[in-house]
Amino acid sequence: MNEKQYYITGMHCASCELLIEKRILKEKGVHVADASLGNGTLRIECDGRMPLANELNTWFQSDGYTFSDTKPTQKREPLLYVQEGKGIQIDKRRLKRMLGGLTKVALVFLVLALIQQTGIASYVSVTDSSSLGVFFVFGLVAGLSSCAALIGGILLSMTKNWNEQSGYEASAFTKMRPHFFFHGGRLFAYALLGGVLGAVGKAVAFENVTVYAFITILVSVVMLLIGLQMAGVSWAQRFQLRMPKIITRRIAKGNGQSGSQLPFAVGAGTVLLPCGFTLIAQGIALTSGSALRGALMLSLFVLGTMIPLLFIGVASVQGTKNPNRSRAFSFYAGVILVIFASYNVNGQFNVLGFPSVSDVFARPDTAAPIASSVVNTDGEQVVSMVAKGFKYTLTSSATIQAGVPTKLVVDDQGIQGCGVFLSARGLINGFTELKLGQNIIDLGSPAKGTYKITCSMGMVPPVTLRVE
Repeated sequence: MNEKQYYITGMHCASCELLIEKRILKEKGVHVADASLGNGTLRIECDGRMPLANELNTWFQSDGYTFSDTKPTQKREPLLYVQEGKGIQIDKRRLKRMLGGLTKVALVFLVLALIQQTGIASYVSVTDSSSLGVFFVFGLVAGLSSCAALIGGILLSMTKNWNEQSGYEASAFTKMRPHFFFHGGRLFAYALLGGVLGAVGKAVAFENVTVYAFITILVSVVMLLIGLQMAGVSWAQRFQLRMPKIITRRIAKGNGQSGSQLPFAVGAGTVLLPCGFTLIAQGIALTSGSALRGALMLSLFVLGTMIPLLFIGVASVQGTKNPNRSRAFSFYAGVILVIFASYNVNGQFNVLGFPSVSDVFARPDTAAPIASSVVNTDGEQVVSMVAKGFKYTLTSSATIQAGVPTKLVVDDQGIQGCGVFLSARGLINGFTELKLGQNIIDLGSPAKGTYKITCSMGMVPPVTLRVE
């Protein structure tokens, strides 16, 4: 048995490994073909003539892979370089590619930002007397709004692994199977929870904000790592999070018919994430007083969120039909995933009261005069705040005394999305739901420190309260 190792450039995911191995195993006498993305190598064992590197290059020419007998030296294309007699020059072709990629990524976030700025969520309000169809529309808005960064990011990161298990040759339906199971898991979990809330009348307690924040940060860090891998960052490739090759090869040979349990479980698990839109729907199901109506409310809500999320699935399938198209899709999806993950981590830093990027961009609101904190007849400090649109605004002093009984009075003038559920770690236990009009929240007797008031997901720009 002869054995030889080749070096490969051009691979970017596990599907590339599968494509190369399946093609070489068709050759007579080849018993083992093992491609490694992490090492950039291909190992072949055969009992006949070993293929030459040039032959491999011919076989995979249209797929963009290059094979060699020796380890190639990586050539970097500098954007700026010095040319003798002309001074500093710029590589116009590389600059054009970079600007083209950044433009496409920017367009995605421009659309999401415009949707957020339109305040579309304010036009869809749900109550326990709303028709069931309104819950579907409410879910559609949620899927296009701030929740997209969390649930959409999780789905996008899982999509990378699912596509790699199937390989390039799998049909569109085969590649979409895990997505159907993911959404099936979400539908099952939400319908079950809605029925329980409607029948029992007891809300799911989100008392320990710290636990949920760290869970979300952990999920986001995994998303960040996968995003860096998809964008082609070399050091991130060493930390591949995927199933063992023996399993992925079996799934690929079976056209993706197995491996449905994990997508279903992940989809069902999203019911525990503290998305503001989700908490609103759960709270209304709680007041329905009917297991059937509660289940239908949350089921239709999830079906609404499913529409934008299915778009991610279809885009990933269309973008990974072949290696060349997959490289472009992987880069853009990776950049988007990195931004989603960073957005989520920054939000949870706000929830935990940690320093965050939001602090850098925070501006004092001069729209309304800031009055001193008021002490009422009961000897309590009163901190007042307005909640409107997607913003909290203090209308009293941002500095109060420590050890004095304190009330937070929030005037809800139409807060949107996750802003409905207010969070202030160290001042408030869990998340507090705001109702239209005046909301009075007991802060106890705060200890010295600096506290952030934000939403359940930390996406509403936080208001900082200092206790001295």
